[in-house]
Amino acid sequence: MRAWKSFLTLALILAACGQNPQGSVSSKEPTLTTINGEPAIAGEILVKYQPGLRPQGLTPLGNSTTLHVLSEASWGTLALVRVPQGQEEAYIRAYEALPGVEYAEPNYWVANPAREALSTLSLPEKASSLRPQSYSQGIPDPYFTQVPPGDPFATTGADGTSYTNVPYLWGVHRIRAPEVWDQGYRGQGVVVAVVDEGIDLSHPDLAANLWQNPNPGSATCPGLHGYDFVDEDVDPSDSGGHGTHVAGTIAAAANGQGVVGVAPEAKLMALRGLGYFGGTAYMLVRALKYAADCGAKVVNNSWGSGGRSKAFLDVLQYGTAKGVVYVFAAGNSYRTGNRPSYPVFYSTLLPGVIGVGASSNDNRRAGFSNAGPYVTVVAPGAAILSTVPVAQGLSDPYAFLQGTSMAAPHVTGVVALLLSARPDATPEAIRLALEQGANAQLTAQAAKPDYAAGGQYGYGLVDALASLKVILGD
Repeated sequence: MRAWKSFLTLALILAACGQNPQGSVSSKEPTLTTINGEPAIAGEILVKYQPGLRPQGLTPLGNSTTLHVLSEASWGTLALVRVPQGQEEAYIRAYEALPGVEYAEPNYWVANPAREALSTLSLPEKASSLRPQSYSQGIPDPYFTQVPPGDPFATTGADGTSYTNVPYLWGVHRIRAPEVWDQGYRGQGVVVAVVDEGIDLSHPDLAANLWQNPNPGSATCPGLHGYDFVDEDVDPSDSGGHGTHVAGTIAAAANGQGVVGVAPEAKLMALRGLGYFGGTAYMLVRALKYAADCGAKVVNNSWGSGGRSKAFLDVLQYGTAKGVVYVFAAGNSYRTGNRPSYPVFYSTLLPGVIGVGASSNDNRRAGFSNAGPYVTVVAPGAAILSTVPVAQGLSDPYAFLQGTSMAAPHVTGVVALLLSARPDATPEAIRLALEQGANAQLTAQAAKPDYAAGGQYGYGLVDALASLKVILGD
């Protein structure tokens, strides 16, 4: 069966010897330390200067070197500073005492969520022994091969467009995206940034929907399709598969093959902020700012960590003020204490930041999905079929993965649909449409704000059609 084969192929290829057939592997793990109970890069800190100030000459304690700066006239300058290993906290305090310094903090480490998923994935000893089992065992259930009760599956849209793999794309139908397509809104005119491991730029379902930078030689916005902040080059190709899977859920083209994304006519800006093992706060902050400066209207972020970074909050404030919506996965640590994740926690502070939990096919919270006040809505995240790099899938570059990483792109796609209907909508208006349109009946729980903070589903299951009616004032 195609479903089982794809799931096993991806897991086995990614897990085998850490091989990566595409892009730069960036496989060397950095030296980490622990600061404030969280992993951070040893010997590096971040220092934010007020607008108009530069780091030259501002080096307390001596023996520190500015490695790189991210600067913008109205925003200020964020500097990556090398300091002696083991003295990071002392240098943070010293820099914070300087006039003109807004904050100093560790350069927190964000682990690649794909590596986390692989490390917990349970596979049977022999493929021939596969039986339908629970999600907790990492094995797909029979739902993959069944048409979901009540879902309006069809192989042809109202306008005659042919969609393949329809019985497997339960998430796209559960959130009622096809009903929005039938009204003419498919994400056209909307640039969606994917901050992740990169995207397979040659994938047949994605290549036609890649963003084309009108000025790829720009100092602010380099690269034809985006940028790689891990290896500092203009090739944001995927280093593992996670980013390509996310991108397919958002905007795989309706081309009669493979799968189709929630917003099949949106354009994908590829921003590689995670290497094979992960990325630093500085890499990711630069990616988030690039998206805001270079034309993205919505940014998908299927990653997070426990580090409460001021730099993340800072750049999100900057981007949302420019009209950008940032969608974040809530995290997959419910079973290990439901530990809050950042930057998604900033959804409680910034209306332009959307937190997304994961639901299963039975509309319950997926067992792994974080829950709490930072979850705005939930979306399908258990056993999602989407694109993977051609080099990994060979003749069949599609596979099932699960996690809040897979839920977030469903919501990102919905945001793109809403923006194609209302290009002038503000982040606040988009959030209100998601909240008011969310389906709380399917989750069998009263929606926010009618339950105590810390509920399971936010405002409910994201509903593209209901949210469209809100944004259009219907």
